[in-house]
Amino acid sequence: MAMRRKGVSPTVTLVTAVIIALLVGVAIGYFIKPSAPTQPTTTQGGVKTVTITVWAIGPDPPSEYRYKNFLIAADKLNKILAAAGANVRVKVQGQFFVRPVEWEEYRKKFYLAFKAGEGPDIYLTGHEDIGYLASNGYIIPLDDYIKEYWDTTFYDVIPTLWDACKFQGKIWAVPQDTEVRPMYFRKDKLRELGWTEQQIEELPIKVKNGEFTLWDLLQVAKQAVDKGIVKRGIIHRVKEGYDYFQFYLAFGGKLWDPTKNKMVANKEAWHKTFDWFYQAVHKYHVISPNQFSGDWDKDFHGPATKGEALFISGGSWHKGEWVKKGLLTEQQFWQVMGFMLHPAGEKGGKPVTLSHPLVYTITTLAKKRGKADLAAALIALVTDPHLNANHAVQSSHLAILYSEISDSRYAKDKFLQDVAYMLDYTHFIPGHPKWALYSHDVYTVLRAVESGELNADQATTQLIQMLQKDLGDAIEIQP
Repeated sequence: MAMRRKGVSPTVTLVTAVIIALLVGVAIGYFIKPSAPTQPTTTQGGVKTVTITVWAIGPDPPSEYRYKNFLIAADKLNKILAAAGANVRVKVQGQFFVRPVEWEEYRKKFYLAFKAGEGPDIYLTGHEDIGYLASNGYIIPLDDYIKEYWDTTFYDVIPTLWDACKFQGKIWAVPQDTEVRPMYFRKDKLRELGWTEQQIEELPIKVKNGEFTLWDLLQVAKQAVDKGIVKRGIIHRVKEGYDYFQFYLAFGGKLWDPTKNKMVANKEAWHKTFDWFYQAVHKYHVISPNQFSGDWDKDFHGPATKGEALFISGGSWHKGEWVKKGLLTEQQFWQVMGFMLHPAGEKGGKPVTLSHPLVYTITTLAKKRGKADLAAALIALVTDPHLNANHAVQSSHLAILYSEISDSRYAKDKFLQDVAYMLDYTHFIPGHPKWALYSHDVYTVLRAVESGELNADQATTQLIQMLQKDLGDAIEIQP
């Protein structure tokens, strides 16, 4: 991975003594200063136990250490507290949500629980939610905690990830992981199509150089379908999400103008995107018109791992999911799967991928309960290179810490090393409070394009009208 630690003094290290002093101070201070936690603590043998509630989501099952790492961190903290003779312990409880619970349902569960006063103290979410959560009083700024623990752990976080945690000049979250979204391809099916090993090896390079475009992708996919080599030329996610924004970006679209603090919709780029999807479904017949109504196992994981699809617009985490579920062995993955960036829309353009850093936030409920300090201490302990490396390897996500990269498990993971270059081509979802409206409008229109209800002209007109109505001055419409 082409990453180098910058601006870090050689004397700045994870000093155990410093961590102990800080964390014990926080824990003991929790009971010294006045607080009125709404959730009771328990006392046994003179030792008080404080419960910290954590919510996290996969929705892929292998990402379970987004939650489990807190159990490990709590155990570490309690050993430190016991050794220091403190009369307080920490207990972690909560939930890890997996499919069939998807992101939208997870968010709704959080909002409902929060309003009922039963939400978590620590809430894992996507970085794009920060603006909405902060603007509506769901989470607290973390600048003071970041400063407090900076020299123990947070100095080591890759700087661009902090940018994804900022809103209106403050830091509202701590990075948990990040990823890239490759376009996978079945090497075995390209061989059946007559491709040589050299041609297969050169495909990611041609994509990187802007020589192989999305339109070339359609041509190859059609050949494979027409010859009966695969049933599906191209598959993509089956539920609402963000992956398909990559195609818009590949056609030169922009999502965000930081100078104006506005979201952006480029009409020409959206028209090209809708035209590509319309032709992929209704002219080339390589994408199912019902893909967005599909099932993850039957219409994504199954076709991808059984060789029924040629190109798979997926995420780095899918590799981990396929191996973890037993759909492919590690050896089979390398035999049959290749991966590349999402191709540029036109010759000479730039290929793309999309990263969606997940982040830990501390809720205002935690502050009202008097538990924000302990929640911050746990997040500081969870932001550990070895805990994060284990999560990354188990679930095929990328490092958030420089020192995580040198963890032996991470360093030996060929896949994580091989996709690392994609971060040079990545884009982030805007952190605007109204982003969810933009995202949902695109999903609604794109689904109608694939089903045949709208052509490219109609889709572009409808999307722009919806965005103007839903977002007003929050979005800039470009020609």
